[in-house]
Amino acid sequence: MNQKSFNDLLSRYQTGNCTEAEKLWVDKWYHNLNNRNFTDLSSKELDEMQDNIWLKINITEEQTIAPVKVKKLWPKFAIAASIAMAFLIGGFYLTHYNPTESAFISETGDVALISKTNDTDQPITISLSDKSTVTLKPQANILYPKVFAANKRMVYLKGTAFFSVSKNPKRPFFVYDQKLVVSVLGTSFWVKSSTDKMPAQVAVRTGKVRVQENEKSSLFGLSNDKIAKPILLTPNQKGIFNDHKLNKTLVSKPIPLAEAYNVPSSLSYNFNEESVAAIFKTLSEAYGIEIKSDNEQISNYTFTGDLSKKGLYEQLDLICGTISSKYYINGTSIVVSNKN
Repeated sequence: MNQKSFNDLLSRYQTGNCTEAEKLWVDKWYHNLNNRNFTDLSSKELDEMQDNIWLKINITEEQTIAPVKVKKLWPKFAIAASIAMAFLIGGFYLTHYNPTESAFISETGDVALISKTNDTDQPITISLSDKSTVTLKPQANILYPKVFAANKRMVYLKGTAFFSVSKNPKRPFFVYDQKLVVSVLGTSFWVKSSTDKMPAQVAVRTGKVRVQENEKSSLFGLSNDKIAKPILLTPNQKGIFNDHKLNKTLVSKPIPLAEAYNVPSSLSYNFNEESVAAIFKTLSEAYGIEIKSDNEQISNYTFTGDLSKKGLYEQLDLICGTISSKYYINGTSIVVSNKN
């Protein structure tokens, strides 16, 4: 590739007009350039080279740059040209370079990657090489290997997607995005990348999921005391990342575990003069969520009614309405209270 072709490629990359293959090439090129070793040059040569580079950066495009006579041997000229190019596009990468995506591409090595964007207005499902599936919401993008590595499975997500991961303890599955890293063995869950209005989120349907902050989210790295503490999520739990903190809460629409795992259930939601304490125990077992009261008086109340075909929060609304109480979510638990 000659200089003009390379400049054209960078220009199209900056305006978003390059192909996915070209984008992957530029990201890999930049990462590899950062790892070059220039120790064979003297400190004086490096200083002179840097001064010349910054001088060229400050010259406007309209000015004509005087030709430079090359006195060094070709290997050193090539290194100088590489350093110059790195400086010239440095400002561009400060605003367009995605360090987490570049780190992901670098970690996959020479494995062939596929980039898929959902350009439709409906969810689309993608099958991966390990028989896992990913359902992309509109405008979401996923970057994944054509064939996963032998020791682990890694994908990179931008946007919102639902993952159904095939179980394989010897090959853990990792979902990377700009803020988070989600690691699982075999489960199903939602991942929502952060936006200007919403923080990054992970919601679990089945199995267990470990969520941690992506340490590569900053171009200059993160100190250990600033990185969020990892959390472990179970069904109907949700992790929310904001300001380098990971907090656990409940999903907006919990579903019974039997429905999530597609297994039969013997639990009945039709109650006749049943104690509220016993009903809470039934609902806790059904949803895998701790439901408790803040005093014994509530536990001694009874309830009669059919709560079948109703969501958990609607079920609690009906129960609380008959005993003059209310409920609130406290972390990953639900507390029923009759206090004002």
